[in-house]
Amino acid sequence: MIIFKKVRWKNFLSTGNVFSEVDLQASKPNLIIGSNGAGKSTILDALTFSLFGKPFRKINKPALVNSINEKDCLTEIEFSIGRKEYKVVRGIKPNKFEIYCNGQLWNQESSVMEQQKNFEQNVLKMNYKSFT
Repeated sequence: MIIFKKVRWKNFLSTGNVFSEVDLQASKPNLIIGSNGAGKSTILDALTFSLFGKPFRKINKPALVNSINEKDCLTEIEFSIGRKEYKVVRGIKPNKFEIYCNGQLWNQESSVMEQQKNFEQNVLKMNYKSFT
């Protein structure tokens, strides 16, 4: 079972160059509420983008980068599965995809597509469609 711990992002959609962070361990269960435009969907998009490289909503990848800063779009998700702790860092402009397991960076010799496939099959045990 996946236990989400933290999701954070910057220069993602309408957010600026300072990290926004949601601690998903602060209370159990988590309920995210807010008025229109408060960022509820942005949290879900950041979480989904971190895991799968695409947002939850139908937004083109280039449109995810903050239109004012136009660079350094970065998302991070921390979670655990069993006794293993994972952190996934994903960015646009520059492109970045890093997976850490128990603090160690995964081998990055394969292509991003191969890393993503391996991550979905062997860690998450689900794909984007199953998740959404």
